[in-house]
Amino acid sequence: MKKNRWIFLSGLLLAFISACATPQPANISSDSPEQLVSQLEQSLTSARDNQVNVLAPGSFNDAQLSFNKAKKALDHGEKLSAIGRYVNAGNASLKKAEEIAQVSRTILGETNKAREKALKVGADKLGKPYNEVNKRYLELTKAIENDNLSYAQKNAAKVQAAFRDVEIMAIKDAALGNARQMLADAEDAKVQKIAPQAYSDALKALNEAETFVAQNPYKNESINQKAANAEFMVQRMISISESSQTFEKMEPEASALYLEELLSRVGKASGAGELRDKGIENQISTLTDAAFAVEQKNKMLEDESKGYQAQIADLKQQLAGLQGYSREQEAAKQKLAAEREFNERFNQVQSYFQADEAEVYKQGGQLVIRLRGINFPVGQATLTPDNYTLLSKVQKAIRTFDQPTVTIEGHTDSTGAKAVNQELSQKRAQAVKTYLVANNTLPEYRIRAAGYGPDRPLAPNTTAEGRAINRRIDVLIMPAKKP
Repeated sequence: MKKNRWIFLSGLLLAFISACATPQPANISSDSPEQLVSQLEQSLTSARDNQVNVLAPGSFNDAQLSFNKAKKALDHGEKLSAIGRYVNAGNASLKKAEEIAQVSRTILGETNKAREKALKVGADKLGKPYNEVNKRYLELTKAIENDNLSYAQKNAAKVQAAFRDVEIMAIKDAALGNARQMLADAEDAKVQKIAPQAYSDALKALNEAETFVAQNPYKNESINQKAANAEFMVQRMISISESSQTFEKMEPEASALYLEELLSRVGKASGAGELRDKGIENQISTLTDAAFAVEQKNKMLEDESKGYQAQIADLKQQLAGLQGYSREQEAAKQKLAAEREFNERFNQVQSYFQADEAEVYKQGGQLVIRLRGINFPVGQATLTPDNYTLLSKVQKAIRTFDQPTVTIEGHTDSTGAKAVNQELSQKRAQAVKTYLVANNTLPEYRIRAAGYGPDRPLAPNTTAEGRAINRRIDVLIMPAKKP
């Protein structure tokens, strides 16, 4: 009974809308033909920005056709009265479209939200899967426009769920597309036959990531971690496959000698001495013990260093008291020391990077590392293994400042939609943060990720060179002791 009453009231509403949608005559006496056509064009653009073209497609299309006729009449120099008729018809159709769009927004509120969320993550780039769902959505808006509200109400939830599916599909594609492609290329190369266990491990990691995204589509940081692990396992599979093929071509003794050489190099580097007269297991056990000893020694040296630093600080404090320094004098002294320390560490960090890897400079009281050598797949925010060497240098630079506060800034050029660029820059900055946290560079609360999209260009976006400069990752390091 309530449903029939709603349909009846909705029908009355549409009837009222149709009655109200009378053409508003163009002010022919005061406006020029060019102004009339231009105003209609602007109204159409504004309506399209408000999604009227999809919320009331029929009436919007009528308005567009009337505009096309008015434009053609203007171009052919027809009478002002003819142009005015077309403009009036276009305005009337557009008014009707906007009113019907408001009804569509009411009836399809949650479905519209699901569609917007899918578009926000780039679901329209999926092609056929998104187009099929959007076609079903347009059937709903057309039904509302044709006074078939019951059809729209009955099917809205199904279309809403379908938009949710393509949204998750798009999130998966953005996070795991690179790992999928790497795995597919490896499968074409028959890696699954060469390294079946490694292939199984990689496939398991990718499937786990797929499942996690489906269940937690908005946990961006965890998704990035799962995606990074999936890519790592795929790359590991490829490496194992290559090693397997290398060993397959070698004689048993050559394989043993090759392994012996690797372990011997590690032994020399760790100070474990000559190990070649021992079995493989004994060599590995000795190397493990040596590595543990080095680790313990480093911890002991670190503790001693902290003790010495505490003693030095205490002596400095006593000296300041004996000399009767005022607070202002001590503050000035500390500031000078902080500036000297900052400059020393700045010079040290500069030496870590090649010119094509990063630009290092001072900005106020912080150090900026502009990563020139970092690369992401086009339109994606996944860190590939070829970035790990550069990022390890970034880790080293951050640790040079003990426990600083770090901001990772993502920037893009102005190509494409601003909202998409904003989202992409945030995801790329977050991917770098995730890597640094995962590798114990700093506690998570000391690293912030921020995406600025195209809002902070360094060069004009009118050239390819300028756009390349603007696509960047900046690492801002703020020392605990500000210079």
